[in-house]
Amino acid sequence: MELVFSWVLLIGIPICLVLMFIKFKKRELYKEGKKVANTVFLENTDLYRKLQRQYKIYTGAAFASMIAAIFLGFLLIARPARIDQISPEIRNRDIFLCMDTSDSVDELNVKMCGELKKVVEELDGERFGITIFNAKSVLLVPLTSDYEYIKEALDKLQSSFKKNISEDVDFSNSEDMEAYYYKYDGTLGDNGSSFIGDGLASCLYNFPDLETNDERSRIIIFTTDNELNGVPYLSLQDAAGLCTKNKVRVFAIAPENIVDEGQFKSSIESTGGKYYKNTQPKAYDNLVADIKKIKASAMKTYETKITDQPEGLFLAMLLLIGVYFICSRKAKI
Repeated sequence: MELVFSWVLLIGIPICLVLMFIKFKKRELYKEGKKVANTVFLENTDLYRKLQRQYKIYTGAAFASMIAAIFLGFLLIARPARIDQISPEIRNRDIFLCMDTSDSVDELNVKMCGELKKVVEELDGERFGITIFNAKSVLLVPLTSDYEYIKEALDKLQSSFKKNISEDVDFSNSEDMEAYYYKYDGTLGDNGSSFIGDGLASCLYNFPDLETNDERSRIIIFTTDNELNGVPYLSLQDAAGLCTKNKVRVFAIAPENIVDEGQFKSSIESTGGKYYKNTQPKAYDNLVADIKKIKASAMKTYETKITDQPEGLFLAMLLLIGVYFICSRKAKI
């Protein structure tokens, strides 16, 4: 056990020492009761001596338990804890899930969210993030190794896609409304929808240290039906070119009714990634297997883990306080 704030004892120990040597004097010795003369005969009796010994024992125990309880209080303030230096391994691979949230892709995304939760469980050690896009792109979850948080975000997205497909929404119910509009928040615009190239490029530039650290393996898992509606800033080919330039591989999953499949496939594969249809047998299993093939070196990160351990000292302090009250009651102090 170690003390996180050990400097507290520099204050506590002197205070306890001072309390041990303080002499408490009564200024008015005979404020209550009556003076008694010729007590020498009483003081020589066995009963008196026995009661005097008991008094000294009880007052001494009460005083000692009080000082010890005060000292334990300072120890608790100093925060007793177990301090461990841990070095978890994080694989040198960053993965973004980039999802087209236009209505035409809802059915694909419902299944995709379920499968991506399995992907998160399969690929232990990587950092994950989520972006969604329609006319605009939104960073839903920055890169993190908190897989439970990632799965919670995927659950919310999946619920939103299901609500939009079924249209079984009670708009007077705040939870239903929140679930229904979750996929729309921040992604809608006035100039069109499904800006595929913009969505992919926006996801690309959410990778940290993109231009300064090219040793990390970076991957985008991309879902869309490639149905463009409007004039984006970047075409899919331009966005794929940026991914290639920055050594980011794109693995795309598309529905059966994908638009311009040949052009879409060639753009995705130009990044060094692969293209899958969700109707293909074991499409998601193949996706995981192909990502695992990409070389990833492991990084060691060092962090300090503090586990508070106040229980023993707290129980000991309660016991000493109990001893003080019992002894002070016995001694009538």
